[in-house]
Amino acid sequence: MPQTQSNQTPIERVLSMGWMSHPTEDKTLDSTASVTRSELAQVLGKAFKLSQRSTAENPEIYVQDMTGDRPDYAAIQIALKTGTMTVDSQGRFFPDRPVTRAEGLAIFAQAYGVFQLSEDAVTELLNDHPDALNIPNWAKQAMATALQEGFVNTNSNQAIRPLEPMTRADLAYALIQYLEKQQNPAFI
Repeated sequence: MPQTQSNQTPIERVLSMGWMSHPTEDKTLDSTASVTRSELAQVLGKAFKLSQRSTAENPEIYVQDMTGDRPDYAAIQIALKTGTMTVDSQGRFFPDRPVTRAEGLAIFAQAYGVFQLSEDAVTELLNDHPDALNIPNWAKQAMATALQEGFVNTNSNQAIRPLEPMTRADLAYALIQYLEKQQNPAFI
């Protein structure tokens, strides 16, 4: 019996949409595997259609730790040119480094559009989560956006687990929440 969207896992749904794909050596797509910066750039590029943004036409950004012959180079350049992701002060991208949940969800919120919330509003949103103090300061505004929009899969204690590696299941959850927002926009 073919699966419908309602009985597919988040990973199966994003795979069927083409937002995520199986690595060539892995036909099962381990949902517990960590997401790398390269994979995040590629997935967000597809899901948010970053190449269609006007900033995608910006000049190429020099990346010290990558060459243009990498298959993921174009997707990473789009993420950089649109401001969705950045390089460090030495121009390094670290494409194969896993992202933490704080970093991954902050980048996800950047692709979505970070709300310019007041400091009090950010504090109020984060106060509902026992481990919010572990969120790096640079990520708090974006994490507040991700929380407000429902992109963060918290545990039963409302813990965000910001310093844990972001898994493919975490990314798939955020993508499905984003998709649901696109299909069922809130009425104002």
